[in-house]
Amino acid sequence: MKKAIIAIILYVLILHVLIPCVYYLFVGFIPVYTDLIDYPALYKATFLITTSLVLSILILKINNKKEYITRPIVEGKPISFLYYFSILFKLVTFYLSGGFEALISGGSSGSLSNYISLFLNPFTLLLILLFVQKERVSAIRAIVFYVIYVTLSGSRSGIISIFFIFFIGMAFEGYKYYRDKIKTFLKYGLLLAPALFIYATVTRGVADIVGFDFIINQIVGRMSTLETSMLPLYYDSNNLDLDLFYLKYDFWHQLKLCIDTLLPGQIFEFDVMPNNYYRAMFMGYSESFVIENYMSVNFTLPIYLYLKYGYFAILFTILYVVGFYKVLLWYRRRPFVVIILLSAFYNLIYFFDWVMVFMTLYSSLLTVLFVKMFIPFYKIINQILIKFRYLDPSKSLN
Repeated sequence: MKKAIIAIILYVLILHVLIPCVYYLFVGFIPVYTDLIDYPALYKATFLITTSLVLSILILKINNKKEYITRPIVEGKPISFLYYFSILFKLVTFYLSGGFEALISGGSSGSLSNYISLFLNPFTLLLILLFVQKERVSAIRAIVFYVIYVTLSGSRSGIISIFFIFFIGMAFEGYKYYRDKIKTFLKYGLLLAPALFIYATVTRGVADIVGFDFIINQIVGRMSTLETSMLPLYYDSNNLDLDLFYLKYDFWHQLKLCIDTLLPGQIFEFDVMPNNYYRAMFMGYSESFVIENYMSVNFTLPIYLYLKYGYFAILFTILYVVGFYKVLLWYRRRPFVVIILLSAFYNLIYFFDWVMVFMTLYSSLLTVLFVKMFIPFYKIINQILIKFRYLDPSKSLN
């Protein structure tokens, strides 16, 4: 389990900090969200994120030498059916509801299909399929279907998301069966990543993609957490208006939004997730625009904590990571809980706001509950089909 957490943290450091840093050293810093360049804020962002996460890794390394592995518990192949059905269901409802344009405008929110989708999270089901179901399956086929689904849905992280399957799998016994196959897929899949990035961008309705330099700048800019961390730090160091940040990221405000996601209807005043306001806080967008349109720009955990608590953010980030690991150890014999927790760990660091983290946990929890209810039903249907298959038609049925 410790290996899985450390691998995800290293992934964040390498992909979202180190690679962009190397690129900026050779090419220069090229912002993709705004025209603002503030090198002191950029250096501070690099320091805060790197120091917090490196120290977290070191403390995890010395904290507990023993490595715990979770064993699979699901008999047969009930998850295989659910997994492929979830992908088909998601794609059909995605296109019937208007595609990516409906997603960013919120046109599909509140629909029945959107509610059902909470119980059929393909990422959670893929993890359960590979690491909680005892009977082995074709890992390559399952992963290819997932990447196709993610790409056709307009997401630009199809291949990249498979890294999390690889890392989370380290916490499970079944990892040894699928490790080499997932490695092989990633080796060749990364070659396709730029093409899939372009296709997903076109799917979003962005047709003006010109030049190799543009593509590389966009890929690095979207991977990097440094520009999106630089902007809040620039506002903070220059004493610019952060009232909207403190309003939307207030703990009680986020708690109300979490409660509203649990219950039908609206108890509190309607609002979108705090991260959706990022462009209004730091990029000049109006609040009405970000409420009506999905905005995929987010805070990272160390930067969020820095705006709240200054340099204590480093200590609090370490406490978050170590505390998360302790909770994971507590549930190490319950693979479904391990899946729920680990599937949200990346979001806890990279896409941080409490509502977003809660929604990730909530969707995984609902999917797991649905799986647990589906398994007995699947066994009954399977037994009935087996009985009819081997029924001798010459004998009467008692």
